[in-house]
Amino acid sequence: MKSLTIAVDLDNTMVDHLGQRIRPGMAAFLERLRAQGHTLIVFTSSTRDRARIILRDHDLAKYFTRSVFREDYDAQNAGRAKDLRLFGADVLIDDDPGHVAFVESIGLHGIRISSFRGERVNPAELDRIFRAIAARNSPLQRFRNMLAHLRFGGIAAK
Repeated sequence: MKSLTIAVDLDNTMVDHLGQRIRPGMAAFLERLRAQGHTLIVFTSSTRDRARIILRDHDLAKYFTRSVFREDYDAQNAGRAKDLRLFGADVLIDDDPGHVAFVESIGLHGIRISSFRGERVNPAELDRIFRAIAARNSPLQRFRNMLAHLRFGGIAAK
């Protein structure tokens, strides 16, 4: 299985919108992804200072090899999309449907997760996402993706 670079959103994905509570099961989920050989990066609309405090306070920084903060891709806070191509990522896990749709529109993988605002969440959701990443990363699926992007004379290969 090919290792992927997976970008994970912070607010409402890993932690609640206030940064006070970590999504149940998130630390174990991140550990499972790393154990599979995937590289993890934080890709957040939060400012660098705020995000670093949250990552430190919840002991999440240890899972990530890189962090991308608002200042790194949207310094003017203009609502720019999370463009994975800028940082070499393959997959985005985010609660924002706009960011997920953008990632899918550029031919990469976006996985929408329910927004976490400190309330109960479906404990099976992280497992479903883990299985989806494994399925998208299978040799057969990579071949299908390659064929889907292959163009000959303006007609997609089937």
